[in-house]
Amino acid sequence: MTDHLEGVPYTLLYTDDVLRAAGKLERFLGFAPVDASPGFALFMIGGGRLGLWKLEDVEPKPRARPGAAEFALSVEGGRAAVDAACTRAWDAQLTILQEPVAMDFGYTFTAALDDGNRIRVFARDGNAG
Repeated sequence: MTDHLEGVPYTLLYTDDVLRAAGKLERFLGFAPVDASPGFALFMIGGGRLGLWKLEDVEPKPRARPGAAEFALSVEGGRAAVDAACTRAWDAQLTILQEPVAMDFGYTFTAALDDGNRIRVFARDGNAG
């Protein structure tokens, strides 16, 4: 046994309609989930995983509705890549919560799925800390 914890990172977003949310993410990301059912869908993104879990099936029951957290995706290609991802989000019918903007960590935008789950795409600014 090692003295540190290792594993594959998963982000789980709770949703009322897994297949609807997965369809929008598929259009946005440009690839299908590796697994999709009414209760759970799984996307393989880089070295991590993004899962959509049917809210009513989550145990223990969450104290807050979806939208209290966000899945963030760091992209290469600077502002052009972020702007292109924002256009993809519009095309996938995500709700744009924050238009592309420069922030202290880089250039970013934030979108939401129908249930309020947030997706942030950003490109690091070389001057960000």
